[in-house]
Amino acid sequence: MKCLWLKLFLISFIWGQEAQYQRDGDPKDSSFPGGYAGISYEFDLKSKEKGYQISFGMAIPGIGESGGGPYIFPGIAFGKRYPQNSEPFTYFDLQMVGMMGGWLGFGHGTAFKDGKKHVRSKKFIGFLLAGYVSEKTQTSDTEWQSSFSGAHLGFALPIVGNTFYP
Repeated sequence: MKCLWLKLFLISFIWGQEAQYQRDGDPKDSSFPGGYAGISYEFDLKSKEKGYQISFGMAIPGIGESGGGPYIFPGIAFGKRYPQNSEPFTYFDLQMVGMMGGWLGFGHGTAFKDGKKHVRSKKFIGFLLAGYVSEKTQTSDTEWQSSFSGAHLGFALPIVGNTFYP
C-alpha cells in the first residue's frame, strides 16, 4: 500500500510540475459539458477488505449554474476488491454523483465473484479527497446483504467543458 501511494504522489507531483495551462477561448463555447476522471482506494478497517476504483462522469447541462454548480454527473466505475478471506473480484457500476462543495451519490451494478454475476448497489458521501462508501450485494431475488462499508480516498481530475469549469 505504501508503494501505491508513493507512486500516486510522484505521478501527481510530476504531472502538476509540468502542466502548462493555455486557455484558448471561453469554456462556455465548448460543445462538451465537462466531467471528471477519478481514481480511488477504498478500505474497510473491520473486515480488512481493500480495493481500487477508476471512474468517469460527465456533467448534465442545465442543472445548476454553469461554472458555479451544483453539478450532477452520471458516470461509470470499474473496480477490483481484495477481501481478506476470499478471492479478489471485479465490478462495474453505473453511478450518479452530485457535487456542491462535497459530493454524494449512488450506484448500481454487477460484481463478478466466484465465476458468477452478483447485483450490487452502493451509496457514498464525502468531501474533497475522502469519504464513506456503503455497499450491498443481492443474495437472492428479495434479499440484500451488506458487503462493504468503509473509507474512500481518491482524487478526480476535472475535465473542463461548457457546464463544468472553474
